[in-house]
Amino acid sequence: MGRRKELLCDMADSLTVDDFVFSPDSEIWRVNRYANGLLFGPAAVLLQVAHPRVAQGVADHSDFQDDALGRLRRTLSTVNRIAFGTIEEAEEMRARLSAVHGRVQGKTSEGMAGPRGYSAFEPDLLLWVLATLIDASIKGYEFVWEPLGPERRERFYRDFRRFGTYFGLGEEVGPANYGEFVGYYEEMLSGDLLGSHPLCAEVAAAVVRPQHPWRDRVLGRMVDFLPIETVPFAIRKRLGLESTGWSRFRMGVLQRVAPVAFRVLPKRVTYYPESYRAEKRLKNAER
Repeated sequence: MGRRKELLCDMADSLTVDDFVFSPDSEIWRVNRYANGLLFGPAAVLLQVAHPRVAQGVADHSDFQDDALGRLRRTLSTVNRIAFGTIEEAEEMRARLSAVHGRVQGKTSEGMAGPRGYSAFEPDLLLWVLATLIDASIKGYEFVWEPLGPERRERFYRDFRRFGTYFGLGEEVGPANYGEFVGYYEEMLSGDLLGSHPLCAEVAAAVVRPQHPWRDRVLGRMVDFLPIETVPFAIRKRLGLESTGWSRFRMGVLQRVAPVAFRVLPKRVTYYPESYRAEKRLKNAER
């Protein structure tokens, strides 16, 4: 065991910026290193399952009734292990994701639009999931820090499209630049597809107010205002979620507290664990 630890330390000490998928000065590091993405992460998950075919895959291939917040945790962990990981670590995640997605296929429920057969490898589904992560990341950053200018948004979009290749989505699929992405995203939000099948609301309810395990049940009651107040009104209505005075009050408190908290608390608290470790690994290697 001691020899193995020595080898791991030697490997960490030999790391350079070139060993990582993205560099510390990339926009994906600058925008996503702090855990401000958690503020809009629940909304991203709701928007993902608002797509009927995504909701079908979640319902068929996960225990969403007993592990409703598991998708958010797994998504965040996967995103961060690629974004702040080495090329070798990201390739391992690519292989793991490919194996997981390969099992996600089946038949859609009655009344669901589109072909009866579905697969997690469908480009439009992968694009939609990626789009919700892009939007949540930008909104979370701007909620806490500052508006992102056009050039930074474009660079962030390009970083995330490269990131999406690890999920199996080619960079040539979908919007070619951030301006086109905005048009695509707004069209999806204003269209009739999202939340159009009852299964979407069923899965969404389990995410917003999980019943099991008890820790998620308590956490859900504490933060249920986040997805309710950050999902567009029309989609929120289709998913059966209601904004209340209490949810709006809590969101208002968060708007005042979050920017201060992220600025005064230590990085160990405000960074994602993966970004915190990655930064330390690089600093140790520079010594």
